[in-house]
Amino acid sequence: MGRSKKPAAAVSIAMGLLLPALSAGASTSTDTTGDEELNAWALDYTGGTAGAASGDPIKLGYVNQDALYPEATLGIEAAVEYVNAELGGAAGRPIELVECEVTSAEAAASCGAELANNDEVVAVLTGTINDGNNTLYEALDGNKPLLIGNGVTVDDFVTPAGVSYTAGSPGVVQGLAAFTIEELAPSTVAVVFADNPPGQAAANVLLKPALDEAGVASTLVAVSATATAPDVVSALEAAGVGSADVVVTLLSLTGCIASYDAMASLGISPTVVTTGLCYGTPMSTHLHDVDAAGEFPDGWYFGGYGYSYFEPDYDSGMQTYVAKINQYGEPVEGASTIEYTGFAGPTFANLLTMTRFINELGADSLDFATVDATLREFTGPMMLQAGPIECGIGIFVAVCGHQMGVQQYVDGGWVSVRDALVGDPVDLAPTS
Repeated sequence: MGRSKKPAAAVSIAMGLLLPALSAGASTSTDTTGDEELNAWALDYTGGTAGAASGDPIKLGYVNQDALYPEATLGIEAAVEYVNAELGGAAGRPIELVECEVTSAEAAASCGAELANNDEVVAVLTGTINDGNNTLYEALDGNKPLLIGNGVTVDDFVTPAGVSYTAGSPGVVQGLAAFTIEELAPSTVAVVFADNPPGQAAANVLLKPALDEAGVASTLVAVSATATAPDVVSALEAAGVGSADVVVTLLSLTGCIASYDAMASLGISPTVVTTGLCYGTPMSTHLHDVDAAGEFPDGWYFGGYGYSYFEPDYDSGMQTYVAKINQYGEPVEGASTIEYTGFAGPTFANLLTMTRFINELGADSLDFATVDATLREFTGPMMLQAGPIECGIGIFVAVCGHQMGVQQYVDGGWVSVRDALVGDPVDLAPTS
């Protein structure tokens, strides 16, 4: 079930007050962008009508592994609140999520069967799932249109059951490999990755083959998904961090924090390339707690979907997202701040995109074939994701976003090295 929401009226939506949690020194134009303009972007994107939704709900299934990725649910639930309150809902009617939580592979299969057999569910959206992905997709395939959130396992990339509009792990990790090879030109790379299906896929399927093809020597070492700083110290030493030109970390946010602490304890400051999972709010909190300078590890390169949570632009919808996630979002259990980075953004964007499709089709034309075809034929632009959208190409047929971006945090501010903000994202679209 969804978590309870705080009243929207209790949240200041003045743009000058929304972004104190952003990195110190990060430039942003949101200070002069009013709420009316942000809603105008969303209304144009979704084709909605300003005001509140009414009538019988349109039901969308939602599946996520909340124990691992609670921010994904934060994002989609905030989007539902926003759409229903200010964008006229979907086809004028409120959206209602039918939520199913994955706690195991068996639970994923159960969620798939439950939603596939629910005649009231128009389509299914996912957050991020590590376990049972294939059984979930098998149950939904041919039964419910499927919009995958953030793909991290091989099954997410190759399933014929649905599509994903983000670059996902294939785009981000392969993009980081291309960036590392082309821009940093290392001879040796040390790689530390999480010893779970997403980490194994990222390291062995997406990263290492690219490094091998470029003739870059690499050493890969796995650590537990719950690794502590001493664990990462051992892994870094085993990966040859002392002699490596670049260190790549493919870890969760807790693993990123452990990596920072491990490098500090070793007294080293290597060139670090990592994913956007490492710039979550808990990283900033930790650095503050240990009296480190800056909000994020200085000099690290971070890969994402081509736009920036910390330098939000108007055209991609990032300004609208940052404002509305702060207005409608709720901190996840055990947190005191809203984790708006990581996987919250794409689930928020997916909900607005599904709203767009329902508005285009109308409430009486939401049969499986029509909605499924609409999902697969979408060409973008996609909220928060750089580049055009094209589904069903290459070996990763479910991955429809093919561009990513790299930013570097330097001296308290963000530098767009390769991303859509400077018109130079890393493009990974297959050529054939």
